[in-house]
Amino acid sequence: MSRVRTILSRMPDADDALRRLADVIQVPSTCRRRRCRNDERCQGGYGPPCYFEDRKRFADAVLEDMHLHRDHWTAQRASFEAVLRRH
Repeated sequence: MSRVRTILSRMPDADDALRRLADVIQVPSTCRRRRCRNDERCQGGYGPPCYFEDRKRFADAVLEDMHLHRDHWTAQRASFEAVLRRH
């Protein structure tokens, strides 16, 4: 893996942020996925499954603006990648 990809791979994306949020508010304890419950942490996917099943536990504003967050962080990653490639 290139140096640029290594650095960018450490940056969280929107789905990773949702998994972390699910862990903080302890959603895995009620998740339908056995592995989430057993490991006591969200296993995720395209956002945590529990996020879509019980989205009221999360802020509705995040759901409504998620595409904006994804677009923002995609642009940020591209910008960081361009800067890193120049150095």
